[in-house]
Amino acid sequence: MYNSLDYLAYPVIVSNHRQTTTFRKKLDLGNYISHKNRIEIVKPTVDTKPPAAHAHHILQMRKLQGEQKRIDKIEHENKQLCQKIANAHRGPAQVDCWNEYFSKRNQDATSEIQQGTFSPEINRLLTTEKIQEEALGCRSRLESQSTPQWPDAQS
Repeated sequence: MYNSLDYLAYPVIVSNHRQTTTFRKKLDLGNYISHKNRIEIVKPTVDTKPPAAHAHHILQMRKLQGEQKRIDKIEHENKQLCQKIANAHRGPAQVDCWNEYFSKRNQDATSEIQQGTFSPEINRLLTTEKIQEEALGCRSRLESQSTPQWPDAQS
């Protein structure tokens, strides 16, 4: 048939008749022809199907949980603000923005008055009276100063 030197696909030491190159060549040629026939039969097709959708890619629970926590926090803060606004409308007018430094300074002024002998309400009244007296003194000093007379500008 063929010379064994023509086809040396598997150069091995031959120990039996199945390992000869001619026999190997026949097997390879048969496999090649069957493969070629299968290739000729195949029809070209285009896969137009969408890729498989996995639920864990579409529905991401971690993101939904984080979003729900954020919404819950915002709703809680809104509820607290609504309660504060309702309390402000319901109750009497109060000051809710005290300057801590100023109030400490007022406490120093009230410490001159004996703290132990009066109730806190009386101490507060005495402190406000003292502050009003100081304000009136400053106003009277400002009013007593003469306003400077500027010479009339020539037009």
